[in-house]
Amino acid sequence: MCRWVAYAGPEIYLEDLIFHQEHSIVSQSLAANQSAWVTNGDGFGVAWYTQRTTPGLFKDILPAWNDANLRSLAAHIRTRLFFAHVRATTGTAVNRSNCHPFIWQNWSFMHNGKIGNWQHCRKDVEDLIDHVHYPHREGTTDSEALFLVALSKGLIQNPIAAMQTTLRDITKVMDRHQTDEPMRISCALSNGKEIWTFRYSSDDRSPSMYFGSPYTRASDPRSNSISTIASEPSDSNAAHWFKVDERTGLHWTEQGLQQFNISI
Repeated sequence: MCRWVAYAGPEIYLEDLIFHQEHSIVSQSLAANQSAWVTNGDGFGVAWYTQRTTPGLFKDILPAWNDANLRSLAAHIRTRLFFAHVRATTGTAVNRSNCHPFIWQNWSFMHNGKIGNWQHCRKDVEDLIDHVHYPHREGTTDSEALFLVALSKGLIQNPIAAMQTTLRDITKVMDRHQTDEPMRISCALSNGKEIWTFRYSSDDRSPSMYFGSPYTRASDPRSNSISTIASEPSDSNAAHWFKVDERTGLHWTEQGLQQFNISI
């Protein structure tokens, strides 16, 4: 599987979370604590938002722990909202097009998990992508397809409803193919102002997800404001983190964090 972290809050350098944490996302790329894949070295990606309309994007196939360009960029880029992802492939090729996050206009998306028996279901899932979004299909992953299907289902207008419809329609495809593997989803998406995340699986064994308030150079260590959603905690202070329940989503805005149930 993969590991990811989403941040929104006071402006920080990317390195404050990507590198300068006890158990940073780069550390997780080499030794994850809560993943079936201990090593997540099949590429990485970062999407960050500034005053521009669309997010900046940097992806490569090198392991995150071994990329000098990532370390240099992370030390110089400041942002109020960003996504970072380290990849462990579940069968598709290791190339830049298959690295997360994926972007569409001002939207970004990253995913940990899988659509069961992807090679059997792939064509039918891709058929759910409309003609507007299909030309932007660059890679071969189920993750990118999941994002493009959600866009086709009205993600921009209503992210929660669109994702639930997408998961429901993909479940129908899997049922038609009588898949013997589950669908497992831990994903995040953003329009640059808000963040939505979804934790769902067909076998109640979703990849882990937490939200919390790790200390950064821009934060007050006494503050409990939620700034981070991640596959696993980036430090060992249990007071900083809360686990997201199975079949639960999160919606982050500047006003706070709300949880919602995912109904398929």
